[in-house]
Amino acid sequence: VFCSVTALHVDRPHRHAMHRRTQHRLVGPPRSRPASALAALAAAVAAGAVLIGTATSWTAWPGASTSSSVVVGVHGRRHASGSALAAARRLSSDKDGQTARKSSEGSWRGLPEIVLDVRPPAAAGAGEHWRAPGRPGAKELRILRGALAGDEVEAVRSAVQCTAFEQEAEGSTNPVRTPVVVLKSRGRWTGGFTVDLQRAVEAAVEERIIPYMREVYADSSLVASEVLLRRYMPSAKAEHALHFDHHAAATCVVDLAPLPSSGLFVQPGPGADSRMFVPLDTAGDAVIHGWDVFHGVKLQSGHERMSLIVWAKPEQDATSGLTSWYRALGDIGDVDAAYRLGVEAEEEARDMTTAMRWYSLAAEEGHWMAMSRLGRLSGGQGFAWTQRAAGVGWADSQVDVGDALQQAGDHAAAWDSYRAAAAQRHPAGLHRVGVCHLRGVGVPPDQVAAREHLEASARLGWADAQFALGQSGLAGDGEAEKEAWLRAASAQGHPAAANALAVAASMAGRHEEARELLSVAAHRGHRKAMMNLSMYLRQGVGGPADPASADEWAARAQA
Repeated sequence: VFCSVTALHVDRPHRHAMHRRTQHRLVGPPRSRPASALAALAAAVAAGAVLIGTATSWTAWPGASTSSSVVVGVHGRRHASGSALAAARRLSSDKDGQTARKSSEGSWRGLPEIVLDVRPPAAAGAGEHWRAPGRPGAKELRILRGALAGDEVEAVRSAVQCTAFEQEAEGSTNPVRTPVVVLKSRGRWTGGFTVDLQRAVEAAVEERIIPYMREVYADSSLVASEVLLRRYMPSAKAEHALHFDHHAAATCVVDLAPLPSSGLFVQPGPGADSRMFVPLDTAGDAVIHGWDVFHGVKLQSGHERMSLIVWAKPEQDATSGLTSWYRALGDIGDVDAAYRLGVEAEEEARDMTTAMRWYSLAAEEGHWMAMSRLGRLSGGQGFAWTQRAAGVGWADSQVDVGDALQQAGDHAAAWDSYRAAAAQRHPAGLHRVGVCHLRGVGVPPDQVAAREHLEASARLGWADAQFALGQSGLAGDGEAEKEAWLRAASAQGHPAAANALAVAASMAGRHEEARELLSVAAHRGHRKAMMNLSMYLRQGVGGPADPASADEWAARAQA
């Protein structure tokens, strides 16, 4: 009765990107500083009181170019003394390059700040309206040194020892599960067992980070909607695929265990060659960015990363769970907002006409993610958009082009397109390359390469790859590992994985579990699961007989 499922269902993640360009400056109103302040700073430089030097501000992704820039070691936005020289002297007294400060001082003013430009590259076809939208803080990545003081970092580490982390699923199409502690949700501190952690970070969040974000983004209504502590265990989760924080108007990530060339990275351009690690040097350093910055996480071997994350949004949106700012910006022609509105229309409202209208607006400005979405929704007529996005290096579209070539029978060309996406660590690209190696399509069969690519994709959270490992026999630890991959895929909503688990449970005599899993897979639209569930219901296996429901599922399976 039970049939093994062999079809691999494709469910692609959605992407967003920006361009890299470093920019270091003295930041702080007024933008045009008086000559006296600049003269004082020059005198401080001459006297050695200001730390100025050449430093690699962006750590290059393997294969990418490295950018070195002159870093001014003081970026005080408003110092208590009103003097850049005084701020420089405070900075030079701190051997770590951070402003000497007690946590009780509270304010962010006077902390060293670096502003990095992450605009999408004009060379990749990005239009000027996309590159320079005019929003406060747009296309910028801000580093705030010492956002958490040393005693606050130690307080967090101490509180963590007595706190239980939980597994969190985030995202809709490609969930990432990492151990987290949720400290604030929908604008309210959770309290309870997290109270010690809350005490350790609340002042920094409410009195330092949020006021800073309000000024940067010129929005006094911003509040900390969600605050959480996240831990990456390299043995379990060494990567977080590229994404953007759609639900947050602005994000602050305080790294509590930084390591060079490891952790948070951004990708301003369409391809992985534009990826750069964020230069967080010392525990307590923070990176702040808006909703328009495309980013991910990649850890070096052995790097156990822990970070405090603050997602901010207008207070009304925080309590309602909405993202109202996109519509207001889209209505005045903001390209990033138009793309996000297209995604909301496609994924939430299921309004493809509206989605295509927003995507078209963004695609005309060179927005490669919008081109990719528009190509998929437009069918054959939109394939030119897909090819254009693939041509500038957008991995989603490289996979789509490979799929089209595969269907046309050009397996060699499809392999080349898949391999280009896999080289960017794109989960679907890695999955396709793994399947090609497994089946010998476009390339000779290679079980070792198949497992390598499928595991890389699966560890990025790609459900199709997790399912393939659970079904292919490539799992190294036998049945236990196969079942673990199938459960991971099923937890993400993969219907074939749920059906496969039901088959295994039935064969082991666990019929109640099998019936429950068949119901899950059937409700997700899996036809074989519908037939299997019909049989279970008709014969009363794993629960009471239900002939009427059995007939209904049999009819749905044949529809």
